[in-house]
Amino acid sequence: MVSFIDDVHLCTYHKLNQTDWMSSVLCANFSEKMQTVLLNHEENFHRLIHYLEQNDTKNEKSHTLQLYADCELEDDIQVDSHVHLAWDGEDLFRRDEQQGYWIFLKPMGYVLKPAVESPFWESVRRDYVQKYCFDIMRKILRYSRIHKNVPPQVTVSRHDDLGGTITLFCTATGFYPQSILLGWKKGYEHAIWGKESSSGILPNADGTFYLQVTLELLPGDPGIGYTCVVEHTELKSPAVYPVAGKSTKKAWPMALAIMLSVILVVSCSLAFVTWKKKTGLIPPSFSNNYGTFDISPALAWAPA
Repeated sequence: MVSFIDDVHLCTYHKLNQTDWMSSVLCANFSEKMQTVLLNHEENFHRLIHYLEQNDTKNEKSHTLQLYADCELEDDIQVDSHVHLAWDGEDLFRRDEQQGYWIFLKPMGYVLKPAVESPFWESVRRDYVQKYCFDIMRKILRYSRIHKNVPPQVTVSRHDDLGGTITLFCTATGFYPQSILLGWKKGYEHAIWGKESSSGILPNADGTFYLQVTLELLPGDPGIGYTCVVEHTELKSPAVYPVAGKSTKKAWPMALAIMLSVILVVSCSLAFVTWKKKTGLIPPSFSNNYGTFDISPALAWAPA
């Protein structure tokens, strides 16, 4: 048996390799109870397999019988439940609670129709879904960090290495459930133009999830026209996040240093000229028939 809430894997049971069933949440003896239930299921499945083998025309030596059951809660209200029975990977019949009747999909499924539709098995089905689906999910949600669906917060960036290598980063965090798709797109094409790597979907401390996908571009690629495409159940449509062009932040410190140097030189020159004027060593200007000429700059550096 494998158990999930949404797409979060909660626990697994195998006859030869038993796994803890979150006993700290459900109760100390829950694992023992579930083991007893599953062993009873095993016996019933063996009987059912032998019965169905008699009606199987394929005469296969090995068969698989699978039972799938799920239930849906919304704000602690029971919304729907489903039960499927499959033989060798194909559904024999299924039931949706909202429809209120069984749907038989294979001739072999009709063999079990009288038993499945009997009041006894209908009562067993309702009790099983209530006890082992709705009630267990309520207990787990009460003590867990699983919460309502949250869309991802996405950031994109680029890093230009000194050696000329360009690496693009697309980071999604704070999303729930964990199913998400991140992919790179250039122009109108979905393809890989370099070495792509992924952090894998990782859990955050608050129960949400995190994923980062990087793309190291091929030599000579300027990294123009790339976007990160994100798909998640909480996004109505795929979201597209463009990558900015090459950063120009490194040019600002040099430009600022040059500007400060110029200001410093001009300030020192003006201060020196002002001092010379006050000492009377530099006449500010003289006039002739052609106008007024300022000779201070010319004499500022002359020997006193």
